[in-house]
Amino acid sequence: DGFRCDTVKHVEPEAWMALKQEGVKALAEWKTKNPTKKIDDAAFWMVGEYWGVGPERSKMLTAGFDAMINFNFQERGKAFAKPEGLFSEYAKLQAGKAPHMLNYLSSHDTQLFERDKLMEGGTALLLAPGGVQIFYGDESGRPLGYVPNTDPQQATRSDMNWNAMDEKLLAHWRKLGTFRARHQALARGEHRQMSENPYVFSRIDPTVDDLVVVALGATGEVGLNVTGVFADGQMLRDAYTGRTAVVEKGSIKLQAERVVLLERMEAAAH
Repeated sequence: DGFRCDTVKHVEPEAWMALKQEGVKALAEWKTKNPTKKIDDAAFWMVGEYWGVGPERSKMLTAGFDAMINFNFQERGKAFAKPEGLFSEYAKLQAGKAPHMLNYLSSHDTQLFERDKLMEGGTALLLAPGGVQIFYGDESGRPLGYVPNTDPQQATRSDMNWNAMDEKLLAHWRKLGTFRARHQALARGEHRQMSENPYVFSRIDPTVDDLVVVALGATGEVGLNVTGVFADGQMLRDAYTGRTAVVEKGSIKLQAERVVLLERMEAAAH
């Protein structure tokens, strides 16, 4: 379905464009010949690794790449306690466009994200504008491996913790991941902060009629303002807990468990 191309700065842009064109052609031909085997009609997709590239649109997007790995996010993802600056900045660069930045928390070339902060870091990653790249084990709490003197980064490449997964952490990432998969607005929608405490924001993508409201740090019975996003009388679902609520006078009341992921009921059915 696509390529992840390494160290793209060492190859001429014209060569990458030729590769992309051949990939698009080959995948389209295969899908035409294998209609029962294809999983979708998406075109061939290509992402590049160019050391140091940040969230801004890269010049390599004109050389056949759909997105570039974002080296800025690993450090910025630590701002999970107050993510509005991160989310609003990224949304300004990304809103209304196909995701051109591919964010990550951990990498084999740098370091693993703090292992005791993977719940919070995963929340920031999976709710941030742009695309998402999950480094194996961030979703399951895979521990750092042996640290050799000759290559300290080898410790980031430890065996997957298949038999010792953090099930609570994994469930958290799954809830956020499946919610994100249903909502293009999270990746490319217009971002608006709606409340500071608890932190509440909306993302709206009018091109596909997709809209969500997310609350972080909300616990117990809470009232959340959804004015301007959802209309009175609409039935909403919290994708984190599965609970539902009806909008009344521009707000909803429900029992929250730290994260609230509000979507229309019809969206939840897909």
